[in-house]
Amino acid sequence: MLLALTGRHPLLRGNLHLQDRSHPELVIDARLLEFASPLDLAAVAALTHTHAAGGEDVVILLPERRGVASYLQRMDLLKHLPERAHAEGALPLEVRNDHSANLLEVTRLSAAAVGEVNQRIGFVATTHLGRRFGRQAFTGLGELIDNAVSHGASALGAFIAAQAYSGKTTGRRRLEVSVCDTGVGVLDHLRSNPQHSDLADTVQALERALSPRVSGTGEDRGNGLPDVLRGSKETAITSLILRSGNGAVMASQYREHAFTAYQRTPDWVTGTWAWLRVSFPG
Repeated sequence: MLLALTGRHPLLRGNLHLQDRSHPELVIDARLLEFASPLDLAAVAALTHTHAAGGEDVVILLPERRGVASYLQRMDLLKHLPERAHAEGALPLEVRNDHSANLLEVTRLSAAAVGEVNQRIGFVATTHLGRRFGRQAFTGLGELIDNAVSHGASALGAFIAAQAYSGKTTGRRRLEVSVCDTGVGVLDHLRSNPQHSDLADTVQALERALSPRVSGTGEDRGNGLPDVLRGSKETAITSLILRSGNGAVMASQYREHAFTAYQRTPDWVTGTWAWLRVSFPG
């Protein structure tokens, strides 16, 4: 099976297309990758562990661009590949500087690690967005992390990565976070609550998951995923992408302006992949 990662942030563009399914191993071909988002990093970690657990060998063909290969190395993606995975290609000699104010490397997310992860992301958020905006951005992040730990739990775990951008080229300061778990997925999670046993497919499940007070546990857990979009809507442009099963949702919100689009996808995502971007004025 082949997954080609080409250009800039390919999975963020929705280009998950697994080819040559007859091949006995999973090959991640990143030779033409030009830029990786937190989603690309966390999703590749989750995807490779899922396939390795199914008995497949995993190969990642490293980017031909030296700087991109170095970034994958610096973001600890290679350290979080499964044991039966190996990388092919050249890696530069790593000189590791402290970028704790700018990023959170790929990290395995578990209940025990939540406190440290929250602290790391909070530091990145407040450093780049300021105390007020950083706290607002963290409203949504906390919900994604909670979902991955409590709803997406599995033996393979979940993975998180984050990156802050100064806004020098975009005009807006940004914080991007991705959390990708390997759990049962949105559809089966919601169906575990009899109130949602009527759900027919993943797209319906994603649509309901973005409604207030919806949970697969039957508990009153507040507004849930809608908080991800609404926590900082007065000041930030918030964008969210969720993928689970064969469904995807792309949503954005700024003040009273909201956009949401759902679609069915050709390939199946085990668990749930989430990407959140919060952008504030420069």
